[in-house]
Amino acid sequence: MISAIFFSLGLSLSSPVSLTANDVIRAGDLITPENVSPEGDVWQDEHNALIGREVRRTVYAGQSIQQKDTQSPRLVKRNQLVTVKYLRGPLEISLTGRAMGEAGENETVPVLNLQSRQVVEGTVQAGGWIWVK
Repeated sequence: MISAIFFSLGLSLSSPVSLTANDVIRAGDLITPENVSPEGDVWQDEHNALIGREVRRTVYAGQSIQQKDTQSPRLVKRNQLVTVKYLRGPLEISLTGRAMGEAGENETVPVLNLQSRQVVEGTVQAGGWIWVK
């Protein structure tokens, strides 16, 4: 009954789209079209969602990679010196801080303000800087 409902709605009960590693991909490395191939040898648009993402753990040749095994690329690493910006209208305050964790674009990360020694939380932006509200 459930499969009939999914079929009538155009949905699938199949497993999530996955890729197969062609070679060893170390934790933190990006997935590229060169180091993976689709299962079944047919490239689908859904496979493109995994390209450019970072694997969370080491994946060996022949192992499957699914969305849950990946994360957005880390733009900020723990203990990295980063630029912290506070923006409010025409006012912009910039300072240097030390990231207290890792994060990708649009993820939050705690940052130690090196002048005041206060920890603030901000959002990582595409350029690798942190936006504090």
